[in-house]
Amino acid sequence: MLQLGWLFRPLGIALILIGVVMWALANFHSKLDENIVSNTLVTTGVYAWVRNPIYSAFMLACTGVLLLVCNLWLLILPPLYWLLMTLLVSATEEKWLRDLYGQQYVDYCARVNRCLPWFPKK
Repeated sequence: MLQLGWLFRPLGIALILIGVVMWALANFHSKLDENIVSNTLVTTGVYAWVRNPIYSAFMLACTGVLLLVCNLWLLILPPLYWLLMTLLVSATEEKWLRDLYGQQYVDYCARVNRCLPWFPKK
């Protein structure tokens, strides 16, 4: 697989950088701490693109590291991470947020993907 290093390494670096930027936007630009203290559901900024940007940021950065080492066997890990995150988050955190914010959170979930950043639905 080393012959594909010219493709995987730049892609890996890009994913790491995207993950770091997403993490910074989720934590600092969105003022997450302030919103937690004020009990406000954050649906703007990076949270308008993905419901769990911190988890997504780590998934992207770790996938980037796997691409940097050019070991395709390890690329089974990101789908496993996504599956575990989906099961755990939907059974715990999303249930708690749905109970806390009600219809506002249900509407937010209908517009925004759980862990893959994408354009919000109208």
